[in-house]
Amino acid sequence: MLSVSNELTIRSVETSAELEAFFQLVAETFALDTLRSVTRWRQRIEHVPDYVPGQVRCAFVSTNLVGGYILHERMMRIGFAHVPTGCFANLVVHPDWRGRGVATALMHEALARAEHRRLGLILLDGVAGFYGRLGYVDVFDPTRHFVSRARVAALPPSSYTVRPATLADAPVLLELYERHYAGYSGSFVRSIEWQRHDLAMRLEGNPPLLACDATGRARGYLILPSRAPASHAIEAAADDWHAVLALLHTHADIARETTEIDWSLPPDSPAFYALADHLNLTSRSYHHPNEGWMARPAHLPTLLACIGPLLDARFRAANGDVFRLSINGAETSLTVGAATDDPNLPAVVLTPQALIQLLFGFRPASWITRQRGVRIPPSILPTLDALFPTGGAWIAGSDAF
Repeated sequence: MLSVSNELTIRSVETSAELEAFFQLVAETFALDTLRSVTRWRQRIEHVPDYVPGQVRCAFVSTNLVGGYILHERMMRIGFAHVPTGCFANLVVHPDWRGRGVATALMHEALARAEHRRLGLILLDGVAGFYGRLGYVDVFDPTRHFVSRARVAALPPSSYTVRPATLADAPVLLELYERHYAGYSGSFVRSIEWQRHDLAMRLEGNPPLLACDATGRARGYLILPSRAPASHAIEAAADDWHAVLALLHTHADIARETTEIDWSLPPDSPAFYALADHLNLTSRSYHHPNEGWMARPAHLPTLLACIGPLLDARFRAANGDVFRLSINGAETSLTVGAATDDPNLPAVVLTPQALIQLLFGFRPASWITRQRGVRIPPSILPTLDALFPTGGAWIAGSDAF
């Protein structure tokens, strides 16, 4: 088929009818099977406190809407740095226009918009085989921990109780999220308004479950998916074993049709350690190259400005070697470890993709240095290992978009 790139106009939706047409196309593409689920999903998007007018972008041929996407704008943590991030979601193309370059045109336009909005990164959860050729690279592989329901049933009851969260629990959930997830790269800065909105959207289906101690204080939570399977918890947090035990019993009681239940948890989290100390479990990491959570730089000067203080702090702690960091194809560069423009400094040259994987701790510098387009002097490798430690990234289930 012929490309329609010359016929396309990509812009923000301007009327209620255009917005309705976009959400209807999304519903058909992702099999949202009832009008109520479509309406609630639209409310979740439009009423979120950090909603930016114009972030729903659509492609038109004449007056016909043939595709679109949403670019949420959020603040992501990379170490202690906060990076304005475009969260790319809901790329859709009308069936009559697929295979004609519409999706690719939308992706290029999304990058241009992110650069215009001074967003340092674009993050997405993508299907296989498409986004890699557009500059996106894998940044996070999730891990799920499986336990036998029979083993859970054999455990003694917890001294904690479990109850469904209410809207009044938004501050409690925010506090627990901050305590258990804010230390990970890939977590997001949340306001109480954002947390309240997210909670309100979950209450009708499967509200978060809170584990409370004898004083009534919430010491952990569990979030189940809004749709099946109930055996999988998309997010959990717990301060201690008693909270884990209470949530395990409740989850096992809900998922009675299964032989196993599983939780998505960072493998260095308190909840995982409590599980591993008390139960036989199986942990499975899911590795799907060029699929799932992927990212790329957008406005590179913003990204480098945001991570500069983080790299300087890590440099001082490591007492490493000063070097000049540059990115292939970009004019912007960064001196790490000193305020100098000395042209004789060792030069580290990274591809945009290499920089992203280092920032997320997805691959070590010793692996990155073997990649095409990367030049790292061997003497600088120990410094890079200190600046970009591996691991330490996690994208919580409630942060999915």
